Amino acid sequence: MSHKLEFFFDYVSTYSYLANSQVAAIRAEVVYRPMFLGGVMRATGNSPPMTVAAKGSYLNADVARWVERYAIPYKMNPVFPQNTVNALRLAIVAQREGCFEAIHRALFDAMWIHGKNLEDTECLAKIATSAGMSAAAFEGIGTESIKDELRKNTDEAISRGAFGAPTFYVGDEMFFGNDRFDFIEKALRLRN
Repeated sequence: MSHKLEFFFDYVSTYSYLANSQVAAIRAEVVYRPMFLGGVMRATGNSPPMTVAAKGSYLNADVARWVERYAIPYKMNPVFPQNTVNALRLAIVAQREGCFEAIHRALFDAMWIHGKNLEDTECLAKIATSAGMSAAAFEGIGTESIKDELRKNTDEAISRGAFGAPTFYVGDEMFFGNDRFDFIEKALRLRN
């Protein structure tokens, strides 16, 4: 695997959850890049789907179609929207601690299967310890270096043209949404 696929996501994004269920099948090195979707939307003038009635109605039907196609569990979280800044910081700590895969999956599952509130620090601490992260490492979510990395990821996504999540990059080529994997695979093939 010589090619990289960068995956910018936020746990609050339903479409990031959908995309995450499929990204492992891509034959490339996936580089997971947590970004704060709220910051991206503010910077680009985008609006969350639920703030536009027609978009919100469509989203519910569309997500149901994708959940059926991907054959994955899904339940709309009763606590929505959520501020996922600390969950995203936890993902960055997990990358540094070598337990990202387990925590990443658990965060998406907590949000989109189990209806948990990712704003709740106790919820995040349980996810971290269940994945084997020490309490000391978990405290890292409040450090400046972790905060800076999340800001850097978010700013970089904006500067590269991202306006929502999920956003993927193959080199400088951007792909938005959970339904672009055929285009992503083609872009990866063309880099051979």
